[in-house]
Amino acid sequence: MKHLSAIAMLLGIFVGLFSSCEPPQRHVERPRDTWVLRSVLDQNPRMMSIALHDNLWLAYSTQFGGLYKVWDGSVNFEGAVYTTAHGPQPTSSGAPFLIQTVENPWRLIVGDETITPEVQYRGHTIQNNQVILNYELAYKGQKIEVRETPEYLPIGAVKTGLERKFMTANVPEGVEVALKVKLTSVQTEGDYSTDGQLAFNESNKVEVEGIPFLEMSGLLKLNKNGETTYTARFTKRPIKAQLPETANAKKEVETLFAQSDCNTCHNEKVKTVGPSYIDIAKKYPNSEDKLQELIEKVLEGGSGNWGQVPMTPHPDLAKEDAAKMVSYILSLDADEEQEAAVNNLMPAPDFKLSFQKMDKKSMTEAGEQPGIAINAYVFPSIAGFMEIPEDMKPVVSGTANALHAEDSDFGELSVNFYMEATGFLNLEEDRKVVLRLVSDDGSRMFINGNKIIHNGGFHALAPKEAEITLKKGRHPFKVEYYQGGGGKAVSLQWKPYGEDEFSVVPPELFTYNLEDIKETKALPDPNVLAGDTKPLLAVHPSFDLAQARPESFQPKVGGMDFLPDGRLVVSTWDSLGAIYVLEGVQADNPEAIKVTQVAAGFAEPLGVKVVEGDIYILQKQELTRLRDLNGDGIMDEYYTVSNDWKVSANFHEFAFGLEYKDGYFYATLATAIQPGGASTNPQIPDRGKVVKISIEDGSTEFIAQGLRTPNGIGVGVDGEMFIADNQGDWLPASKIVHVQKGAWYGSRSVDFEGTEGLEETRPVVWLPQDEIGNSPSEPIYLNVGPYQNQMLHGEVTHGGLKRVFTEKINGQYQGVVFRFTQGIEAGVNRVVWGPDDALYIGGIGNPGNWGHFGGKRYGLQRMKFNGKSTFEMLAVRAQADGVEIEFTEPLKEGVGEQASDYAVNQWYYLPTENYGGPKLDEKVLNISDIQVSEDRKKVKLQLQGMESGHVVYIRLNKATVKSAKDQTLWTTEAWYTMNRIPQGEEVARQ
Repeated sequence: MKHLSAIAMLLGIFVGLFSSCEPPQRHVERPRDTWVLRSVLDQNPRMMSIALHDNLWLAYSTQFGGLYKVWDGSVNFEGAVYTTAHGPQPTSSGAPFLIQTVENPWRLIVGDETITPEVQYRGHTIQNNQVILNYELAYKGQKIEVRETPEYLPIGAVKTGLERKFMTANVPEGVEVALKVKLTSVQTEGDYSTDGQLAFNESNKVEVEGIPFLEMSGLLKLNKNGETTYTARFTKRPIKAQLPETANAKKEVETLFAQSDCNTCHNEKVKTVGPSYIDIAKKYPNSEDKLQELIEKVLEGGSGNWGQVPMTPHPDLAKEDAAKMVSYILSLDADEEQEAAVNNLMPAPDFKLSFQKMDKKSMTEAGEQPGIAINAYVFPSIAGFMEIPEDMKPVVSGTANALHAEDSDFGELSVNFYMEATGFLNLEEDRKVVLRLVSDDGSRMFINGNKIIHNGGFHALAPKEAEITLKKGRHPFKVEYYQGGGGKAVSLQWKPYGEDEFSVVPPELFTYNLEDIKETKALPDPNVLAGDTKPLLAVHPSFDLAQARPESFQPKVGGMDFLPDGRLVVSTWDSLGAIYVLEGVQADNPEAIKVTQVAAGFAEPLGVKVVEGDIYILQKQELTRLRDLNGDGIMDEYYTVSNDWKVSANFHEFAFGLEYKDGYFYATLATAIQPGGASTNPQIPDRGKVVKISIEDGSTEFIAQGLRTPNGIGVGVDGEMFIADNQGDWLPASKIVHVQKGAWYGSRSVDFEGTEGLEETRPVVWLPQDEIGNSPSEPIYLNVGPYQNQMLHGEVTHGGLKRVFTEKINGQYQGVVFRFTQGIEAGVNRVVWGPDDALYIGGIGNPGNWGHFGGKRYGLQRMKFNGKSTFEMLAVRAQADGVEIEFTEPLKEGVGEQASDYAVNQWYYLPTENYGGPKLDEKVLNISDIQVSEDRKKVKLQLQGMESGHVVYIRLNKATVKSAKDQTLWTTEAWYTMNRIPQGEEVARQ
């Protein structure tokens, strides 16, 4: 009993100590609703910005648990979730009172020894509109706890006060807790105070415009197992206004110029001994090759490019400083260089362009005429290249004298159109030429029936070239061009042998057949082709779709999960980084749904998981647990479960999730890339991995590697976890992979040398780019109706949901992907099954290709199985000599028995360092035998030449393949990833 009493007394002391640290019961006004925010800041990862007052912002490093900056100003919130720009990250703006090095500031003093302990940031708590920051300092297996409450103090008209209250607990005997502090923007030693022990070991006096200031650094010892208050009184006018980033960069370079002898020979705008910097910029392109060449020239010296006056060598100049100087010089004409690049891609022709619409019905002539035949078709959406049916009528038909058009030149053609330009190139002699096809979006060119240029994809103005020798005579050609949205242009150019520049292919080379002019008609019914080499347009007939949000709630959904009581938790990928709880999402009237914001300030939260009633949020650089401490429904405690993985300030280092199983969370970490898509080099070593996080202590384990942008990890077939990874370098197409310990999924951008010789874990399914995928997202199991033990996954850019059937061959998953549904209001980012057996679908979007074209950039809907049957392929299974197709309904008598009912192709992919990749060894697979099962629900195709390691593509004839109920196919295509061909017992088992 005495022991119990002692424990109770100690516990009472401990609670009393920390309760005394709680802020007083008073309301404190803040300059913004969300005033505690997580983000990258000033190129520092894992930062927390706190807006205490209009005149006082703070920033803390949550990596090290220390104050980074105090300033009068604000934050320039730039980046995808703030301004839609890909690349920039938030920066502080305004005049600093104090800037400290981002490092561990904590010290433990044990006798004469000073120790730098490991520090673990444990999140923050908001009470009475004040923020408390929580830290743990490790000492000999113990955890010393520190809480800090920063607060703004108004001090007259000329000073700004910052109060920092610290509370320590669990400090062992013989140990003192201390904090490195820096103090600037004060004028006297009376401008700070503390009831702790503060000793400055460095003090300097500076003058700014005749006003004296002190700059001091030292160590603040905190009172043991108690409270310490430290107050600084900054001048209202900071020491110096912070220069914008561009001004800082310029000042840094100007300093480097001044420290070297560059200014002796060069001026920015005027030629002196040497050329001006602006002349250098105009002479050389701002490219990596030229940058490296000029860096070597600066370091080693030389002559010849600007006359015979030699450049002085600079052997003592650091290479990185030379790089900064040369980069700055080459950037001086950036605007002109960008404009010149565009002009170079779209050179003005030296002849007048013309286009004439033609009326097929009124034509009386026939034969060949000067010019190019142009036919354009409009669709509800464009996914890429397509085969236009012979009987489809265009919306525009006519003739052009050359192929060169941009923006307004297309007239009424604005978005989602497909254009074919056909005719003949007529040469009077043999000519060796380089042909260039420039387009925004995709294009390709055929000459004499052979594809010579492929410039596919949805992209800004970009060229593709082909060198070719054209014999004297007449050469049939076809150019196909498609436009999704945004800017539009297409231009066919050439550079004959001996010429230096590309020019638009001139009119005198072109002729066309009048027969290629077609009768036009109004927009075709889009449903005729939907689901047959084209995107679906509607919701799957076996499901009903309903809104799961009121109109006023427009979330860009980053994560979703359900609470035990049926309420839905939603995180949003937006500037607020908010968490919402929705009540009544199953209601028929979406306007009756109650939406409550329960937390905010997260950095791009892309994962939510509810475990035993607690809400866990995966934000960009941390796993956080939320708790409501006072029962008002609003989260007060933002507890850091784990930040035990390495990060940088790169905008693309997302953390995707979130799954939970048997005491561990599972998430995926994207690699760093540069705006535009190229991988950053070098990479942080923890990127591109699957991370396993303990719910008990936050410890982490990396269980798989080799991913790029794995936007979504989810539980799929057999209760196993699967990941959707997105196309890029080392990833010729997007794919779904199975989570396996020790797996390497193929990307070498993080550890090129270390992945040499590793065996790649093959994808469950490849998702051929722009055919069935572009930006796949979270996978999830599907167990309704006939779709048992299958999977769905979302699609941000291609839109809708895709369905995957899997089987195990040699113990490894492989399978087939089908179109499943469209009609969703936004690109699909997150999915979760609700307690009402409905699938809840969270939408998202951002400019560029980070969204579903034509859809919203936000959305929340639910889709529920209605029991209706839809005629489509249910599964495709690998056989030793072909494939077996299973249908949801029996085939009509006499249907499916002819080779003309099927088209089968195969190809393979080869991952390289290039972005994406082409289909390789693409060929038709001939069907040697067809067997229809007795129940007419299965068809076995015996295929000639089917190979392992290939994608087998199956397209059914929508016109002929019908069900016994005379239903047409919902979708006609299947993409089977044939990693392995089953043999022996595996075939028998199937």
